[in-house]
Amino acid sequence: MVKGITVDLWDTLITDGHTMEHKRDEKRADMIMRILRLDESYRVKIMDFFVELVASFKCPLERNEWALLPYTQLQHLFDLIGVRVSDEQFEEILRIYTEEALDILPKLIEADVREILLELKSDYKIALISNTGRTPGRVLRKILKELNILDVFDALIFSDEVHLRKPNAQIFLLACEKLGTKPGETAHIGDSVNIDFLGARDAGLKPIQFLPDENRAFMHPLVKSLKDVRKVIEEHYD
Repeated sequence: MVKGITVDLWDTLITDGHTMEHKRDEKRADMIMRILRLDESYRVKIMDFFVELVASFKCPLERNEWALLPYTQLQHLFDLIGVRVSDEQFEEILRIYTEEALDILPKLIEADVREILLELKSDYKIALISNTGRTPGRVLRKILKELNILDVFDALIFSDEVHLRKPNAQIFLLACEKLGTKPGETAHIGDSVNIDFLGARDAGLKPIQFLPDENRAFMHPLVKSLKDVRKVIEEHYD
C-alpha cells in the first residue's frame, strides 16, 4: 500500500518553457560580460556553454559532474572561455547567476497545484525531489514560497544540497528515509522517462509518469493531470 509520494519539480509542478530559460541565460551572459569586461566575441562561447549545460542536465553522468553545483558550473565556464576571475568577481557573478529566476518567476504547471497536493497530503506524506541546475535549492525555496506551495511538502530534497542527482537511486532512497516510508510503499511522479520513471523504478519506488504532452516518449502508468495521481495509485499500486 502506498504511504508516501515523491514528486519532481520542473515540468511536473512548475514550468517556464525553454524560451524563458533562454532569456535568463542571455541576461546571465550580459552580466558575466559586464562584470569581467569581456568583448562581444565571448557571447557565443558563453551561450554555447549554456547549451552544453542543459545537455548535461538531461543526461547526468560522471563525466559531467561539474554541472551539479552552480559554483562548479561557473568554474567550468571560465576554464572553457579562458578567463581569470578574482574572488570578488566570482562571488558577485555566482550570486546573480543563481538568483536570476527570482526576476523571471516560473509558473505552476496547473493553476490548482496547491489544492491538488493538499488533497493528496490528507492520505500520503509528500516529498519534493529536484535536480537543480543554475538555480540552487536555497533560491528554489523562495520561488516555491512565492508560488504558495513551499509549506505543502513534508521533505524537500535538492540535488545541489545532497550532492546526488536523479536517476541515482540514493536520492530516491533518501527521500523515503525522510518520509519514513519504504521504497515499495512510495510512489514517484515526474515527467522524465529516464530521470524520473526509470530512476524511481530502479530504486524500488512505484513510478508514475506525468505526461501532459502526448507527443513525448511515455511509460505506464501515466497521468496527464496531477488530479489523476490518486486514481492511478489506487488502480495500479494499492
